[in-house]
Formats: sequence, structure tokens, C-alpha cells
Amino acid sequence: MNKSIGENLKLFFTLQLIRILKSGLVVLVLSGVSAASLAGVGEGQELYNAYCQVCHGALGEGQIMGKPLTDAPANRLSDQGLIDVITEGRAGTGMAAWEGSLSEVEIFDIANYIRNLQGRPALILGGDDSGPSDDPNVIAGEMLFNGVANCATCHSYDEKGGSVGPSLDGIGSRLGDDALMQALLNPSASIVSGYGAKEVEQEDGSVVRGRFRNDSELAVQIQSEDGQRWVTYFKERVTAIRDLDESLMPDTFANLSVSEQEKLLAFLSSL
Repeated sequence: MNKSIGENLKLFFTLQLIRILKSGLVVLVLSGVSAASLAGVGEGQELYNAYCQVCHGALGEGQIMGKPLTDAPANRLSDQGLIDVITEGRAGTGMAAWEGSLSEVEIFDIANYIRNLQGRPALILGGDDSGPSDDPNVIAGEMLFNGVANCATCHSYDEKGGSVGPSLDGIGSRLGDDALMQALLNPSASIVSGYGAKEVEQEDGSVVRGRFRNDSELAVQIQSEDGQRWVTYFKERVTAIRDLDESLMPDTFANLSVSEQEKLLAFLSSL
């Protein structure tokens, strides 16, 4: 009799467990969350909190030592690109290479957790459809940006390019086509804060113009034309220092053909 009761109890609890598992699966299906999207997220969070949070913030918002992981450039990285950055680091930045310190599985779990912070689906390697646009106009516009239009000398996107002008990441979502066109045709109409310019007239008569910072009673720093360094000019050793109302951006866009303008605009709108 006792054996029969024990078997019945065992059967009862087995059926209850099956119901629980089924209900859990239904919840996952109804919420649009796949088992694959949850794989590694918990482990990734633990690893992220241990190694990444100090530089990139608890929610990927970024800190002084690390860039945001939830902004437009980070979101545009392909799944493989994200893994490559974690694995190999970024030359010239504080981003270290974690290859050798973390296993491939651990790096994958961290990348998966970053996608979770971004509100994006889990990593899918091989079939990933993120990354550069295949629109011919966008591709041609990017070639112009980095080529004959020479925009990359001053502006950057995806952490590539110059720093004389503001980064263009997310410019397509911040400005509509009309506003973007106006900014290209008349850059002096609205100069981004932090990118104003000054003109320094030296004692030998030569004039230096550039983006400025650290303007004090004693000196001002002017960015070099290539954007690679800041030069300090002491005010008592120069003839004059004047504010510039116009942008440093040349009239390159206005000199492009209509077709080239459309392609460059298509590329910028895609950022």
C-alpha cells in the first residue's frame, strides 16, 4: 500500500513538473524570447560586471575611461565585429584585448550580454544581417566621404576619421534630410558647441586658424590642421587673437555635382 502511495506521489510531482516546464516554454514563446537569446546572458553579465563595468558603466552608458556600448556606433557593429573588438581590443584607445585572458565562450557571453543591454536580439554568427548598407548610393557616398570629398580628414564615424569637426555618428537620426542639406550647404549657420574657432595673428605676421580650447587670460590652445595635436599660444607673445564666426568647414559639398551630393547625403542619412 505504501509503495502504491509513493508511486502515485512520484507520478503527481512528475506531472506537475511537466506542466511548469510547458508553461515556462509558453511564456518564452509568447514574449518572443528564444532559448538561444537567453543562453550565456547570465554568465555574460557576471563577466561584464567583473571586467567591463568599471570602464563602460553598469548599463553600458560609458564612463571617463570607456565609451558607451549602447550608442549608435556600438549598435552598428556586426555580431562578429563586436566579438572582434572584445577579442583584439582597439589600437590607440584604452580598449584592451581580452584574447588570452578570457576564453572564446566567455567573450561570446560578454558580447551576448552587451546585445542584451542594447535591447537587441542575441548574437547570431554567420547569418548576421547587420553591418554596412548594401544600398549603391550609400556605398558610393561613403567612398566620396573617405575619398575626393575629403570629409574624413575632419569628421569621424564608427570611430574612424578626424576630430577637427564633430563626430557624425547618428547624424541621420538627429537631422532630417532638409536640415542635413542645410548644414552641408551653410555650415556656419549653426556651429556645434565645442567646435568654435579662433584666429591667432603671430608677431611675424603669420595667421593660424583652428578649433580652440582652454582659453584663459594667459593662453589659448589651437588644434592643428590635421587634428593630431593642440598648440599653446601665449597671449603676450602674439599680436592678436580673434573669434571666428564662420565654420572651419570648407565649401566642398557645394562644389560637388548633384549626383555626388545625393550619394553623400544618402550615406550621411544612413549613419
